[in-house]
Parts: sequence; structure tokens; C-alpha cells
Amino acid sequence: MAVGAKVNSVDAIKDFRVYLAKFQENASVSMDDANSDVARMERWLDGEALTYWSGQIRKRQEILAKAEEMLRYKKLYKDAAGSTPSAVEELKAVQIAKKNLEEAQHKLAAVKLWQKRLQKEINLYRGGVGRFQVTVSAGVPAAIAQLGATIGQLEKYMGIAVESPEGQPQETTAAAGVGTDGGGSMARAAEEAEPAAAPPIDPAVLRARAPLPDAAATAPQLPEKTLWLTCGTVTPEQWKMPDAQPLLDQDIVLITNPAMTSSRIFMLRSAQGWCIGAVDADEVPAYNRSTIADLRAARPDLGELLKLPQDTLVIVGDAGLLAVYDPKNQIVSPPTETAEP
Repeated sequence: MAVGAKVNSVDAIKDFRVYLAKFQENASVSMDDANSDVARMERWLDGEALTYWSGQIRKRQEILAKAEEMLRYKKLYKDAAGSTPSAVEELKAVQIAKKNLEEAQHKLAAVKLWQKRLQKEINLYRGGVGRFQVTVSAGVPAAIAQLGATIGQLEKYMGIAVESPEGQPQETTAAAGVGTDGGGSMARAAEEAEPAAAPPIDPAVLRARAPLPDAAATAPQLPEKTLWLTCGTVTPEQWKMPDAQPLLDQDIVLITNPAMTSSRIFMLRSAQGWCIGAVDADEVPAYNRSTIADLRAARPDLGELLKLPQDTLVIVGDAGLLAVYDPKNQIVSPPTETAEP
């Protein structure tokens, strides 16, 4: 016998969902500001500061050379009486020029030193906030979506029509609760709800979402061991194949944030390595860079699929492997009944 749940209001969940969205917005802005500050400092050190002090060294070397030439000329010159005139002013000019040159050399050395230090600090910073950044960009939106689905289910549950003793339908109210034998329990609502059909898969559309050729060089690096996938597990019965084109641990994986929490993903092997995206994404998000080693560590069940040849497209869903497409978008093998043409 199903036990009913008394749901009075979903306002608290709605409020929490709003606060969570505001948190994501504020956290994203803060992360963007911090990343902009880091990038601005890096550009300044590598560009303006380095160029300025390198130019100053050249200019001050020229000034010193002219001052030394004037000093030599003054020491060699003799007046009508045959005496050597005073060269105090020229000597001061040489000393000042040397001091200015040394200052520029110290500044340039400091810039180069801070270039190395900044790179170390940037790596530490990215390693420290990497997981938080992935959570903000992928985990929080997934939580917001899940809360939205929960609100929708609860609102449907609160409005389920049940039969009165006289046979007349009546709407259950939030305050009235639900009886255990009136057919209005949340368990029954869940049983009677029909799951929405997944959108059809078009392999050509998914191939068009592949990253640009230079993405491997420009994509931000995911911190080590922060890659994960929540889609279904691929079982050995779904796909077996001999070794084809195995990859090395250090080879590249390009992955979008939505793919990490999506129930259906596509995996495309290109000349750059494997790229992974969400099948049901509304738009093409930016790719992050990781490695085959991290992907294997996160999902050992995908190991055999990673040996598939270039231009192979793989679809993985809740039930595991859905389909494998060859470069001509022909299904190589629909391993289960869930494969979609």
C-alpha cells in the first residue's frame, strides 16, 4: 500500500532555486573578474613591461655611449695654454648614465623573474579553483534544472484529480494531503507519468559541433582529476572490438561542461584526439582540455571505445552505448535496442 505525502507548498524549493541561480551568476562574475585580472597581469608582464624595459636598456646604452665619448674627447682636448680642461660635468653625465642603465637592467630582470613566478602562481590558482569553476559552470546549472523538474513534478502531484466516494472527481488541495488508498499518492503519480521521448539523434548535426582545429591549443586546461561523466555505463556485452588505434595517456580530450552532467553524450574522434559534448545541448559550448589518462580514470568502461578509428562517432546514454557511426554516418553496430537511427 502506497504511503501518501502531504505537500503544502513548493515555494521554498522555488526560492532556493532562485538563490542558487543568483549564486551561479555572482560566482561566475567573480571567477571571470579573477581570470581577467590574472590574464591582464600576464599580458602586461609578457608585453608592455618586457617591451618597455628592453627598449629603455637600448636607449640608455646609447646615452651612456655618448656620455663616455664626450668624456674621452674632453680629456684629450687641450686649450691654447696646453692644459687639459676640467671634465667634471662629463664625468657626472657618465655616472648618471651608468646608474640609469643599471636601473633598466634591474627592472628587466625583475620582469623576467615575475614572469616565471606568475606562471607558478597561475598554475596553483587554477588547480585550486578548477573544481569550483567546473561546479559553477556545470554542476550548479544541472542542480537548477533538477530543481525545476522536481518543482514541476510536485506541482502536478498537488493537482492530481482523485475520485470522491460519490464518483465525482475532485482536486486534491495542498493542505488536504493525499490518502493512502485514493490513488493520489506521489508514488502512483510517478508510476503513471510517461517519460518524455528523447529527441532523435542526427550524427551530421553532432559532427558540426566538433571543436575548431586550434581548439586544443586555446582551450582552458581542466585541473587533474576533475573530468567526470554521469551518462550510463558501457558494458562489455554492448561493444567488443580488437585493438584499432589506441591512444596514449597524454593524448588530448576536449570536453564541454554540459557533457559532464548530460544523460546523453556524443564522442567524436578527430585528428586532435577525442572530443565529447552533450547530445541535447541547445548550442555549442566552449571546450575544455583534458587527457586520455583522466578520461580513463573517470570512466574505465569507455576504454575499448577509445580505440575506435578517426572520424568515428559514438553515442552513450542512460542505458550505456546507444550507437556507433562510421565516418559516413552509417551505424556500425546498434549494440542494444536503445540504439537510435
